Amino acid sequence: MVTFVPQFVSPRCREWALELEWEAGRRGVDLGFGVDSRAPLEDWLRAHPAPKAQLGEVADHLEHVREVAGVEHVGLGGDFDGTQETCSGLEDVSAYPRLLGELARRRWSEDEVRLVAGGNALRALREAEEFAAGGSACGPLGPAPA
Repeated sequence: MVTFVPQFVSPRCREWALELEWEAGRRGVDLGFGVDSRAPLEDWLRAHPAPKAQLGEVADHLEHVREVAGVEHVGLGGDFDGTQETCSGLEDVSAYPRLLGELARRRWSEDEVRLVAGGNALRALREAEEFAAGGSACGPLGPAPA
């Protein structure tokens, strides 16, 4: 499930986040997790505005995951509840059609787009339910140990 957190999908955003972390460390500021603790860095943030990740970079990331793991193992995670920043053109789930359209424009087949749009997640959930019910769900790693 690919997240859309800018620093995970955009090299520019990742580099900026590393610079922010370095500056925070230099100043003894704990950025924490899920805490807005950037106030002591306001001057640095004004001088170094964050780049904005783009929908196309998310599509690039999805293509990388497809290449590494196979299209049967790619899904949309979004992570809109776990980040303060979003990608330009992917501010919320209403933008999923734009992202799926971008994949189609990049010559992903209709079946591949369906898998990414939820088919893979539904298959994994069905297999988990079958396994939990004592069935013989068998994923890509073979049967589960007895």
